[in-house]
Amino acid sequence: MYADLKFALRQLRKSPGFAITAILTLALGIGLNTAVFSFMDALVLHPLAVPDMSHVVTVEEEAQDRADGQWVTLANYQDWGAQSRSFEDLAVRANRAMSLTEAGGATHIDAAEVSTNFFQVLRATPIMGRVFRADEAQPGRDAEAVLSFSFWQRQFGGDAGIVGRSIQINERAYTVVGVMPRTLAYPSEADMFVPFAPAADQRLNRSAHDYQVVGRLRSGVTVAQAQAELQGIAVRLAKAYPATNLGWGVKVTPLLVAVSGTLTPLYFRMVLGATGFVLLIVCANIANLQFARGLGRRNEMALRTALGAKRLRLLRQLLAESVLLGVAGAAAGLLLAKLDLQICLAFMPERVARYVAGWGHVSLNGRALALSIVLAVVAGIVSGVAPALEALRVNLVDQLKSGGRTSTGSGSAHRLRNIFAVCQIALAVALVIGAALMAKGMWAMLHIADVHDPKQVLTFQGQLPVERYNTPAKQAAWYADSLSRIRALPGVKTAALATYLPEGNDGTWQDDFRIDNRALIPGKSQSAARLSVSGGYFDALHIPLAEGRTFRESDGLTAAPVAIVSRSFAAQYFPGTTALGHRIRMGASRHSDEPWMTIVGVAENLGYDWTNPSGSLAIYLNSAQIPPTGTKYVVVAEGDPLALAPAVRKSLAAIDATLPLDAMQTYDGYIREALTGLMYVASMLGVDAAIALLLAAIGIFGVMANLVGERRREIGIRFTFGARRGDVSRMFLGRAGRLAAIGIAAGVVMAAGLARLAASLFYGVHPGDLAIFVTIPVTIFGIALAASWLPVRVASLIDPVQAMRDQ
Repeated sequence: MYADLKFALRQLRKSPGFAITAILTLALGIGLNTAVFSFMDALVLHPLAVPDMSHVVTVEEEAQDRADGQWVTLANYQDWGAQSRSFEDLAVRANRAMSLTEAGGATHIDAAEVSTNFFQVLRATPIMGRVFRADEAQPGRDAEAVLSFSFWQRQFGGDAGIVGRSIQINERAYTVVGVMPRTLAYPSEADMFVPFAPAADQRLNRSAHDYQVVGRLRSGVTVAQAQAELQGIAVRLAKAYPATNLGWGVKVTPLLVAVSGTLTPLYFRMVLGATGFVLLIVCANIANLQFARGLGRRNEMALRTALGAKRLRLLRQLLAESVLLGVAGAAAGLLLAKLDLQICLAFMPERVARYVAGWGHVSLNGRALALSIVLAVVAGIVSGVAPALEALRVNLVDQLKSGGRTSTGSGSAHRLRNIFAVCQIALAVALVIGAALMAKGMWAMLHIADVHDPKQVLTFQGQLPVERYNTPAKQAAWYADSLSRIRALPGVKTAALATYLPEGNDGTWQDDFRIDNRALIPGKSQSAARLSVSGGYFDALHIPLAEGRTFRESDGLTAAPVAIVSRSFAAQYFPGTTALGHRIRMGASRHSDEPWMTIVGVAENLGYDWTNPSGSLAIYLNSAQIPPTGTKYVVVAEGDPLALAPAVRKSLAAIDATLPLDAMQTYDGYIREALTGLMYVASMLGVDAAIALLLAAIGIFGVMANLVGERRREIGIRFTFGARRGDVSRMFLGRAGRLAAIGIAAGVVMAAGLARLAASLFYGVHPGDLAIFVTIPVTIFGIALAASWLPVRVASLIDPVQAMRDQ
């Protein structure tokens, strides 16, 4: 084999044009596949460096009438831990927005309150210091913090002396006791960890689904067995506490599935499938090149056979050349993949990347290298075996008699090359149609919020420290004062508050509610999106009301609480009548401390999550009456919204300089950041489609060029007997047109299946989009004919005398 490879290298050196073309083409296919696999490996297959990760699961509660899982109540979590035998340990965590005060400034941080056994469940060891002790999970003794690696680097510059340092968090001194390694990316958004120290009433609460549970299974226990055991406990709890637990079950999910979700793996499989299509097109292109090269080597093969070489020996020699091309293509492909990764990593906004588990692990690792080697060998064999077999299919006597003059390929070779060209066109059509549908869907998603004029809106997050703003009066006063100051700034049309923005794709807080004078049905949940907005919110974002009124300035803390509901909410719970005047209260418990609110308005449906484009059931609370601790500001500008940012910061700092404000950006930029992941998927598919179309055009060009070269003598004879040049051109263009038409027909059928898949994953994709399904095939047909034009032009200019003399 070593001798074969040395000889193959010499042969490729003799044909540098062929070798360079083949290597660069293979580099495209292998490089794209390696880059996509590297992303999939980091974000889907290995997003967390957790030992024995197959034993780690998340546990959720789920209502019988809901398809999605819910977070957990603390009392139920404690009962699971006490009664189950399937787990080595169960840990609980809760998300908490906090503010870090350093050098007179304030920084918003996403903290994770975790039980002291959280790190033991994940088997995570700090690179500096320690994790929490059991006695630190008590109120008043929980002033310790463990930093994530990225936050330690970003905020403290990787200070080696950070352990033991006191930092101010939410107006309270915390001591940094440890720093976790870079590989701990769960939860991915956590800047730091603080001990979870619940009060006695929290431990007994079975109605507040506010906590997330992670556990490690005992050796030999499966997910299904743990699910069955916890479900049995849930049944017993439902009998013991029917008011809160009836109708609630348990859902156990492997941590890897919980982190990756269901859509992200599907997206990557789809992109990996598309890049696989590109690699197949690459192999078909290389095969066509090898077919053409094989014709010129038939005399060589005949001579080797005459000298005693066996067919198997010659086949091995030809495949060695193909595999060598594949390996060289893989080496160049790794450089291309590295460049691709660097571009993607550079363009990912930092605010988005920190919420993507495994993003910091994206690299060309050993698994990616192994994949590139496998792809190199497979691509070399796939693209080389058919041409190699065809090159060996020679008539020894006839070939030697020909004296090396130009020969033509066999009928089987022509059929194979035509099949390869048709397959290239079919795959390109499917990819281009799929990419066009995706691009159109992405365009619709990016512009679905245009009705709210997002380019003229400045938005940012404000989080009130609960230690200082510990009463509704203080919170309401801050919001009223801050809005008043912002509205008074030059260049500001209006300003409002909202906990969630339409089409922001952050999801919403789904909260249970009760309707006055209506009994809850045991075992049937009743929930809606809970949003807090200020007066002027609906006007600021041009949201029409179907009935009633918006919030007024008179709706303050001392006035009767009021609410606005979405049109879908009113239609579902008040069919055939008006929702106005009815009273609702958040929280399913009869003993909820939430106030009863009178419905005074019905707003048009809005989408807050792109996976639910029809708009969810929504209840809007008045932030002046039930103020939230954190909210988004909506500042409508007369000119450039970003130009208002310094003035807005200065006006709010005049009220409270220690209040952290997240990075200010336009509402339009906020939406684009929220759709960054989908835009990456659409961009990758677009690149695949463009490369596939280019390679398909090159493929049809190569087939027609080879066909013209093989039929020079025939063309000369036709001209000799009076054929016109236009007749010859039409003959070859007809051949190209038939190949393109067959490929396009097959591609449209494939694209129809891809369109249905894309429509199930992307809002705005319509599988029956006739505009796409008509214009793309027509365009590709034109490109195929254009790619054939030069060979056809050459055929029409052949000198019949010279063609006959060459033969």
